[in-house]
Amino acid sequence: MINNIVSFIRRKPEQKKEAKSPLNFVLEDPVQSVLKDSTSQTLSRRFIMHKNSYFYLIGNYGFSSKDLDLMSIAKAQVIDVLSSNFSIPEEPSIEDSRRIAFAKLSELTNTNDADYLSYFVAHDTAGSGPFSILMEDKSGIEEIEVNAPCSPITIYSSEYGRCQTNIRFTGEPAFRHSVNKLILKSEKELNEDFPIIDAQISESRVHAQMHPYASSGGAASIRIGRGKRISFNSMLSMGTMDIETIAYLWTAVDAGMNMVISGSPASGKTTMLGSLSRLIPQTCKSVIIEEEIGELDINDGIQNTVSLRGKNDGISNTRSQMINALRMRPDWMIVGEIRGEETKDLFAGANIGIPFLTTMHSNSDGFSSIKKLMVRPMSVEPGSVSMLDACIYMRQNGINSRIISSIMEYMWLSKAETEDGTPLGNGDSVEGRIVCSEGKTSRNNIINSKALLRFSSKNKITMNSAKSEIAKRIAFLKERYSKPDQNDPAASISEYRCGVVHE
Repeated sequence: MINNIVSFIRRKPEQKKEAKSPLNFVLEDPVQSVLKDSTSQTLSRRFIMHKNSYFYLIGNYGFSSKDLDLMSIAKAQVIDVLSSNFSIPEEPSIEDSRRIAFAKLSELTNTNDADYLSYFVAHDTAGSGPFSILMEDKSGIEEIEVNAPCSPITIYSSEYGRCQTNIRFTGEPAFRHSVNKLILKSEKELNEDFPIIDAQISESRVHAQMHPYASSGGAASIRIGRGKRISFNSMLSMGTMDIETIAYLWTAVDAGMNMVISGSPASGKTTMLGSLSRLIPQTCKSVIIEEEIGELDINDGIQNTVSLRGKNDGISNTRSQMINALRMRPDWMIVGEIRGEETKDLFAGANIGIPFLTTMHSNSDGFSSIKKLMVRPMSVEPGSVSMLDACIYMRQNGINSRIISSIMEYMWLSKAETEDGTPLGNGDSVEGRIVCSEGKTSRNNIINSKALLRFSSKNKITMNSAKSEIAKRIAFLKERYSKPDQNDPAASISEYRCGVVHE
């Protein structure tokens, strides 16, 4: 009995166990010995080539089991402080969380490690974990992809294409938690009742699924739209088009041509649409219609614009916004993408004199775009589809380059005029004429184009005057492009517009 009492007295007091809250993700090193800089004062982000594949690596070193343990303690501390401190805003910033995490980690490890690890703790508590970490990078990440919760996250880079990262979720609950943190302001939630969600957050669009529809337990795609603008100077440098093609497109827009930009996904359709839209005269009223995500950054180029969103929420969609736009007496309709019944309303507007610019998905050029417009679900009638003046077909030219594969103008002919051409099924037919191929055209092609003929008619000038105007525009663009320090030619076109050349 006495021995037991002595033993109890000598027993050391139990140490209080630290509360822990595990991170929802881990950082690994898929390329051994690459992440090993533990002394760097800044967080490393880099693209590397390994075994014929590109990787996007975050961090100065991967997490060890000790790091994960320390971060779980710091995360629990952050949660405790934020939940009990009323002086912290309802939506604490990542900076607030990092400061709390750093203070706790400094008690457990050295300053360098505390600073490094606190960054990830902060994003896991105040941010959306891997999503907010990746979205901090403004270097050209266009999409974030999750194929399975425990698989490495993939990104799509505008320069390197699809790249595997070294960050992954710890499981399906962690994946779902981060998705819901990301879409919190959209008032949507990924759960058993709503296992498939589409949400708009800031300038990005989120699609996510969970079990049972995602057999891996979870999948997501985040399309990042930052209103990215690629200037005509950049397009010229990348070989997307030449000076003469810009002059042609400028003239086509001034002529009020109805144009569709087609191509496969990631072929540069939206970028081209934004560039063409900035060629519209500033005094024109343009109505811009997009489906949720705001990818078109053109408002500063046109003085009189109205931007509408089709949210497919049961209240408004792209088609209803198309009808609303026609009531606003626009000079131009700019539609992010056509894919359904709204196409008929767009062509109906063109039939009453409102020109349009838009994009559509297509895997080939030429007459395939017309055929796609006339079948379901677009179902544009032959009498209306004849309002289409030209189709610009885009394609990828390597990983980080896009090119205008072709520009085809359409000549709509009745059966009485010719028996040649592609029949439409109502007795009429269409002939196509290529004015641009592989990003290049010529002054002769422009002189013989439908765009110049329409330009001449609209401005009530002779064809000789129109030809002189084309020569002036090509010379103007060449002079502007010869000076790399000058503004984008699109920004200077408004300065040039002082009336067309008259004889």
